[in-house]
Amino acid sequence: MSPQRRSLRIIRTHEPEEETWSMLSYFESSYNSEQYLKKKFGASVDKLNETATSLALHMKAAREYFRAADSVSILTKPLLLFYGMTALSKALFMSTHAKESPSRGHGLHDVEGWNGIFSDFSVRIQKDGTFPQFHGCFSKESLRSCEFSLKELFSLIPEVKVNFETVYDLKSRALKVEHVKYGISIVDSELQKYENLESLVAEIPHVSERYMKTYQRANGKLFLYCANADAQDPIIRAISGEEYIVLPIKKGSTVIVVPEMSVHFLTMYCLGMISRYPLKEWGKTISGGESGEIYIVQKFLEVTKRKFPNLVLNELRDRTFMFSNPSIETEGKMSEDQLKDIYEYVKNELNRDLRSYM
Repeated sequence: MSPQRRSLRIIRTHEPEEETWSMLSYFESSYNSEQYLKKKFGASVDKLNETATSLALHMKAAREYFRAADSVSILTKPLLLFYGMTALSKALFMSTHAKESPSRGHGLHDVEGWNGIFSDFSVRIQKDGTFPQFHGCFSKESLRSCEFSLKELFSLIPEVKVNFETVYDLKSRALKVEHVKYGISIVDSELQKYENLESLVAEIPHVSERYMKTYQRANGKLFLYCANADAQDPIIRAISGEEYIVLPIKKGSTVIVVPEMSVHFLTMYCLGMISRYPLKEWGKTISGGESGEIYIVQKFLEVTKRKFPNLVLNELRDRTFMFSNPSIETEGKMSEDQLKDIYEYVKNELNRDLRSYM
């Protein structure tokens, strides 16, 4: 089932990260992992018990790396989160193919000749390795030999849109949208700064299948008319609940689409490598003395620590889970907790006023 066609389950919780890991902890039991693989692939899977045990160990390791990242400073946090992501990616590979990954390498390589400028640090995707195998679990489009800079990767992440545009004074590729009658409306500010916006939107996978036409409104918004509601939806939901479409990267005549999970993995690889090896350059970045890029790095680390495990959980369960704070108003309606808080507040105020007259 495609990610956009999965059923959506909204879970109200004050601790979305803990709730995510609580659901992932099912796979920390080798017995549970074996039952999962049996149900998905049948009991005749080769080395089933061995694979299930490895899946459980990788899930446990992932949780420990993510927890350890909470106890260290930003100096080493990216490397621990990258190790955690790598463990999760291997767990996903095993759950997708019912076998252990044969790879011993990342399948990624730093682009040579880095000039020391943080945002220019780039990664190249290789033919084999952990990342290509992980990417293949949810995408049929190969990224082999593609190169991406940190700035390009940051521009693809909806949750860091404001940070990206503030730091680099450039428009992000993530465009905020709202559902309106008969389709969606791109409500992003300053759309005039995008050249050939309609043609770029048409390059987004599945847009042409779902949305028949685009119309430029007088107020500067771009409206997309939904002609086929059964077609795959290109919308990405941020952890806040806001919805976005993300423009692909265009290099010359080549249009490159990078799935959300791959964007997070590649970005964390870059941050992990910078924080591990060229410590002098990393120190300059996180000190904030020579650039404001620490602003976007901190936001990304906060977002990916919560979202990447959530995205993996979605793949494992073939369902989209959205963890929402119950105190946040949804669709203009107050939650029961909000109503109780208001009731208690009014009751206390009335009691206080009554006491003042006694």
